[in-house]
Amino acid sequence: MDFKCKTYACDEIITIDNVKELSEYLSVNSVKAFMRFSRVDFFFNLYDNLFRDIRCKNDYRYIFSPAYDIVMDAYCFLYSHLGKRLNDITKVSKYGVLKEMTILGGCMFILSKHIRQDLFTYNCKDIDICRKSELRINDYYDYSEDEWLKVDETIEKLELNESELKVLDCLISGKSLSETARTISCGVSTVFDRRHKLQKKYLSLIG
Repeated sequence: MDFKCKTYACDEIITIDNVKELSEYLSVNSVKAFMRFSRVDFFFNLYDNLFRDIRCKNDYRYIFSPAYDIVMDAYCFLYSHLGKRLNDITKVSKYGVLKEMTILGGCMFILSKHIRQDLFTYNCKDIDICRKSELRINDYYDYSEDEWLKVDETIEKLELNESELKVLDCLISGKSLSETARTISCGVSTVFDRRHKLQKKYLSLIG
């Protein structure tokens, strides 16, 4: 499925007549941006749900999915800038600091933040490699020396690259995803992707 609607220029004026469709347009394109750089099923499911919500929004019987919350975030932000152009400068709180950026850039940042938070929730409910493999991180500390050797052998069979090994080392040591991201100096979403690849490699190895 693909979403088609009017396209907007960067100097588009935000009005009461176009703010809703503009919010939907930016929300769809924000999700598409994530889909271009990651093949995680979450983004494709999110896009499908968002597409369905927009198509069915005028049906009073339709129950919206949580994906439409992204549109609501965009709507609230853009509504506060009625009468201004998308390329006008505003201030947005970015990691606790007010930053100057265009209204368009600020809106996309807010949507990106929302989607990343949804991805975090999705990953928490996704396949739990610890449960699947019965190798729970908290149980590592009770392993005998022979059992640790088996763990090392398994890791060697996975043929991990340097970045994947760094993530695995952090997770084995008990660090959270955010702590891992700070330790190896990358974004939390990058840790998500690498952990997902680790899961797939391990589950493929054990069949």
